[in-house]
Amino acid sequence: MLLRLDEIFQNKGWDTRKKILDELKNKPQTAYELSKKLGLNYSTIKYHLEILEKFGLVNINRYKTKCFYAVSKNYKIVEKYLEEEIAKR
Repeated sequence: MLLRLDEIFQNKGWDTRKKILDELKNKPQTAYELSKKLGLNYSTIKYHLEILEKFGLVNINRYKTKCFYAVSKNYKIVEKYLEEEIAKR
């Protein structure tokens, strides 16, 4: 799985996914809210959220008709790893 995680970080879409994760660290949000805050197309946000969910970095919490996305415990572990890697460089 680590090789696959490396791929998600090195992919050109990582900058967008990082922005999404940074927003979700503050509070759970819907894809619509994220698209407005980040100034990105709703379908672009949904695409990146699906990838982040697939890799276990975000969770979906459904409330009535809305889906709220939040960072998972896995992301907190990965974030610590990334910070250590950046500090090494």
